[in-house]
Amino acid sequence: MPSYAHIRPQMKTGDLLFWRNHKGGPTIGYLERFIVQAGTMSPYIHVGMCWVEGGRVWVMEITTRGCAPRLLSLTGDFAWIAAPQALSKEALWRAQSFFGEWTYSRWQAFTGWLGRLSIGKDLQGQCAEYVLTILNDCEHLKFTNPTATPQGVADAALMQWQTPLLHVSNPKRDSIYPPDMG
Repeated sequence: MPSYAHIRPQMKTGDLLFWRNHKGGPTIGYLERFIVQAGTMSPYIHVGMCWVEGGRVWVMEITTRGCAPRLLSLTGDFAWIAAPQALSKEALWRAQSFFGEWTYSRWQAFTGWLGRLSIGKDLQGQCAEYVLTILNDCEHLKFTNPTATPQGVADAALMQWQTPLLHVSNPKRDSIYPPDMG
């Protein structure tokens, strides 16, 4: 499994990032992650999009805390699918315009799993819907009829982009500073 430090220089804005279940958080979080895994028959419970800016690599995502970026170096192990081209400036601007605006919707997570979600129709959503809304603004990256689940996004990317999915070792840290800097 390649390390984050090894693949980081190859990452670009628009790459897709996926996470498996993890420990921690409230009991409702465990239950929701189990439901996502069982309902989608997938190991992936979350998807976000890479944003490379100012020498840093961020994840653009929506979680139960809302829509915002966070440093990829703080997220733990992940899976990576490199986009064939970088996200357009217009699509990046739209992705960033949702920060602090979109709120997480458990109902839309459920309807995404059922294949009945209208992508990007309001300011509520779930992780796969956020990613698909951004990709729909970028003609060279958008998918044809994806399912709005993390696995659905992964399947569409693997089929249409013809790039591999790599699992990346990224030991989770609680700080942006190396361990010896505390």
